Amino acid sequence: MPSARVAVIGAGVSGLTLAALLAQRGHRVTVYERDRPGGKLRRETSGDLTFDTGPSLFTFPEVWRRVLARLGEKSDPLDLYPLPGGLGVHHTPHGPVPLPVPAGHALHAEWERYAAEVRPLRPHVLTLLTTPPSLTHPAFLRASAALLRVTGPHLTAGGWLRARIFPPALHHALAVHALNAGQGPDEGSVLYALLPALMADDVFRPWRGMGAVLDALLGYCAARGVQLRSGEPVTSLHALPDHDLTVSAVDPARVTALRGLPVPRGPLSVSGLALYAPLPDALHGRLPATSVVTPDDYPAFAAAMRARALPPSTLALVHADPQSGTGRAGRLALLLTVPPTGRDLPVTHPWVQSQLRRVAAALGTDPVTLLPAPGPLISLGPQHYAQGGAPGGAIYGTALPAWRSGPLHPQPYRLTSTLWQVGTGVHPGGGLPAVLGSALIVDTLLRTHGH
Repeated sequence: MPSARVAVIGAGVSGLTLAALLAQRGHRVTVYERDRPGGKLRRETSGDLTFDTGPSLFTFPEVWRRVLARLGEKSDPLDLYPLPGGLGVHHTPHGPVPLPVPAGHALHAEWERYAAEVRPLRPHVLTLLTTPPSLTHPAFLRASAALLRVTGPHLTAGGWLRARIFPPALHHALAVHALNAGQGPDEGSVLYALLPALMADDVFRPWRGMGAVLDALLGYCAARGVQLRSGEPVTSLHALPDHDLTVSAVDPARVTALRGLPVPRGPLSVSGLALYAPLPDALHGRLPATSVVTPDDYPAFAAAMRARALPPSTLALVHADPQSGTGRAGRLALLLTVPPTGRDLPVTHPWVQSQLRRVAAALGTDPVTLLPAPGPLISLGPQHYAQGGAPGGAIYGTALPAWRSGPLHPQPYRLTSTLWQVGTGVHPGGGLPAVLGSALIVDTLLRTHGH
């Protein structure tokens, strides 16, 4: 197989992973990054503290191990440890629900009924995440059949859950996972209603923080001769130096513009306001690793997002990392879901303050204890996410209809004979497993096309 000159646009997780995989096979790879490496996964500093932004949980680690195996790496540098409490406590209008629901809890039997229906899909998850969609691939066909047996005729997470008639608290806690793809349960794929059962016992974090993923990928690229050109924005595909192949690891809307084509308008997924601060001493040992405060009313939340208005109540994720025994101070990440307006919201904004009061009340504390002032605080809003090319700062780009989400999607990996795309453009939502899996898929497809 002859060596090719490959340009990768974007040094996020998917771009760096694919660059390392292609360089491992002997290709000459150059990664162009308009800012600095990491994409949504990066390090920000405030005062004496450094915070890992972006993904806070590491799920389906088998996908990462498959990347390591394809790179020929014998050891895993991430030092993953399981998070106590799995997916955390979900604070719903009907009461708190830990996922997975433990034995002895009033909802345990209902959780087991739900998990038993979804569990047969678990052996096929790795195939769905890492195998190119193909009607002739036996493993993919088996995995797709297993998925369709679980989903039945339902397209959306909300429809599938309503058909099961779960107690309101469990229904509400499961439904919020449709927002893993930036859409409400009646817009998001049915696949997201299944995720809690598939990953609740399989939630990890690297011991040195999520930034360890970026460190590892940068190291793998450097060891294989990948050229990383940070601070070099690509303004047009025609302006790139001569390459045999180009792979876009940026938002599909941005690569469409780089091709000189009109960018289609459409509904956008949600944006976010991410707040990073030291973990207050008063909350050490009091907060679970993950807390989820769900919207009170999903239809009202979805309607507000479509109108790009602030919802009465929003989704909030709170990640508490005490870092005991590492020599690092504890850290708190508080993530609020906001509409994709491209405009930032200051912490002092009345709506932000109202949501902070709501979150603090759900966690049994008060806003001053949760985010003491003054103190080191990093705030990243829609404007920050828009800098990466996502319209309006929509974290998952354009909101796709439910039938186009998940592993059976028709999004093209190959746009032209010499232009491919990888990352959230082809695997919307799903976090790190999806973008890592998309790099494995594109590497496989390029190999089958003789590259």
